[in-house]
Amino acid sequence: MGSMISKGSRVLLDTVALIYFLEENQRYSKKAEKIFGRIESGDLQGVMANLVFAELLVPLYRSGDQQAAAGLTNRLINFRNLEVITLTTEISREAARLRADYGLRTPDAIHGATAIINLATGILTNDKRLKVLTQEGLSIWLFDTLA
Repeated sequence: MGSMISKGSRVLLDTVALIYFLEENQRYSKKAEKIFGRIESGDLQGVMANLVFAELLVPLYRSGDQQAAAGLTNRLINFRNLEVITLTTEISREAARLRADYGLRTPDAIHGATAIINLATGILTNDKRLKVLTQEGLSIWLFDTLA
């Protein structure tokens, strides 16, 4: 049974969601485009931790394309109905709790804490390890099971 993200949901985008959207991933890009279309239209509220930039831009800097990195950063910062959340002390403390309680890696804990503190409905990811966060009241939508 594929899961559906209901209208009006606040969806935290894991880095992988952006990779699928931007890199034309054969298996997942159609699903990612559909979600980003829903965010742009206001059907969904998008939320992302600014940590995404630290993960997403690495290949562009590796290949020496600083202009592309700047362009992508601007595109996401200005994407309609997508809120970029700065890492705060409160989010960092919550991430530490999630690491302690569930053994999450620091980046996953930061995404999870950003979702919790910013009252997201759930997280769009393909990382099954994040499913433990359903215990925190978050929905975890995996690309693999997305309708």
